[in-house]
Amino acid sequence: MSKRAKRKLLPKSAKNFKKKKKIVSEQAPVLGLGPKFVKSVKIALHENDVIHIRKIVEGLSEYDLAHLIEALPWNLRTQLVEILGDKINPEVFPELNDVVQEQVIDSLNEPQIVKIANELDSDEVVEILEHLDEDEQNSIIQKLDPELKYQVQSSLSYPEDSAGRLMSREFVSMPDWWSVREAKEFLLKNEELPEGFYEICLTDDKYHPTGQIALDKLVRAKPTDNLYDIMNGEIVPIKVDTDQEEVAHMFREYGWRSAMVIDNMGHLIGTISIDDVMEVIHEEASEDIMLLSGTEEGDVFRSPLSIFRSRVVWLITNLFATIIAASVVKGFQDVIAQISVLAVLMPIVASMGGTTGQQTLAVVVRALGTKELTSGNTLRMIAKEFLVGFMNGVLFAGLIALITHFWFPDYLVLPFNIALSMLINLTIASLAGILIPLTLNRFKIDPAIASGVFLIALTDSGGFFVFLGLAKTFLL
Repeated sequence: MSKRAKRKLLPKSAKNFKKKKKIVSEQAPVLGLGPKFVKSVKIALHENDVIHIRKIVEGLSEYDLAHLIEALPWNLRTQLVEILGDKINPEVFPELNDVVQEQVIDSLNEPQIVKIANELDSDEVVEILEHLDEDEQNSIIQKLDPELKYQVQSSLSYPEDSAGRLMSREFVSMPDWWSVREAKEFLLKNEELPEGFYEICLTDDKYHPTGQIALDKLVRAKPTDNLYDIMNGEIVPIKVDTDQEEVAHMFREYGWRSAMVIDNMGHLIGTISIDDVMEVIHEEASEDIMLLSGTEEGDVFRSPLSIFRSRVVWLITNLFATIIAASVVKGFQDVIAQISVLAVLMPIVASMGGTTGQQTLAVVVRALGTKELTSGNTLRMIAKEFLVGFMNGVLFAGLIALITHFWFPDYLVLPFNIALSMLINLTIASLAGILIPLTLNRFKIDPAIASGVFLIALTDSGGFFVFLGLAKTFLL
C-alpha cells in the first residue's frame, strides 16, 4: 500500500455535531446554561469559591463550557479559566468567539498554550496562534509536536483568509488505481483513521488529485471495481492561495461537501469541508454588515475602551462628511435668511436621498460579496438602479409637493422646488449607491468599509446644494 494512503481525513463531522450541541444548549436552558446557572457561577467566582466552581461546571461539555465563558464578564472569564486550569478540555478554545478566544489565550502562559495546541487539529492551532504576535508564535511553534509543527508552519506561510489557512491537513487519500477491495481492506485495517469521515481523496501516481469518492458509494460498489471508474471526477481542486470568499462562492455554486486543496505544483496538500465554509460565510456576512455601520463583530465581548477605539475612526470620518454638507448650507445662508421655511424642508431631501442610497448600497455590497454582480450584468444593474431611483423620485416628489403646499400655501413655487430637488437627489442617490462600491471594488478597496461615508457626503451635500440652489434660482 502506498504511504500516501495513510493520510487521514477529518471532515469535521465531529465539529458539526459540536456546533449542533452548542446551539441546542443556547436554546434550551434546561441543559444547564440558563440564567440561573450562569448567575450561580458568577456568585461563586465573586466569592472565589474554587471547590464549588469546579463542582458546578464539572460534567459540562466543552461546547457548553465555551458558552459559559462567553456569558461571563471579561474579568470573570480569566478567573474561571485560571481556576479550572488543566481541567479545561482543549476543544473548548476553538469553540470560543474570536474576541473571547484572544482574551482567554492572552491570560495563559506559554506552556499552557503549547499543551492546548498539541491536543488540537492544525487548522484550530493556526486560528489560535493568529492572535499572537510573531515572536510569541515562533516560540510556541518550536515547542509543538514535530508533525503538528510542520503543519502549522506551512499553514501560517499562506496569506491570511486564504484556502491555505482554511484547509485541514488531516485527510484520507488513496491511489485512484486501487480496487474497491483494496480500499475497503485499508479502511478496515488502519487503526489511525478518524472517528468520522464521508469522502476519500483520490490521486494519480504524482499525487495530483483526480477525484473523490463518497463512502456510501464505496460501500455499494463491487469489490472488483476500480476506484477510478466509480469516483466523482468533476471536483475542481482549489489553489492554496485562493481567497476564502472565493472558496465559499465555489462551494455554494457547485454544492460541494468538501474540496481538495493543491499547491503551486498541483499536489494535494489539504481539504476544506463544508462546515469550514459555513463559518467563512457567517464571518464575511457579519463583517460586511458591521463595517457598513462602522462597528466590528465581537463588540458584545469587547471592553468599552476597545469598542471606542474601533468606532471613533469611522465617526471622525463621518464628521468630516457632515462638515462638507454643513459647508454647502453655509454657502446659502443669505437664501435661508430670506426664506426661513427652507430650513424646515431641506433635511427631508437629504434624508430621503441617504435612505435611498443606503438601500442600493446594501444590495450592491451583498451582490459583490456573493459574486452575483459581474462584468456581464453591471451595466444592466446600473440602468435598473437609475430607473428605480427615478421612479422613487417621481413618487416622493409628488407626495412632498402636496405636503409642502398644505404646509406653506403662500409659497406657490416652493412645492415645485422641493419636488424637483427630491427627484434629482433620489435618482443621484440610487446611482451613487451602486457606482461608489463598484469604484471602490475596482481599486481593491473593501466597499463595505468606505462606501457609507462617501454616500453620506454625496447625498447630504448634494441634496442641500440642489434644494437650496433651485430655491435661489426660482424663489428669489
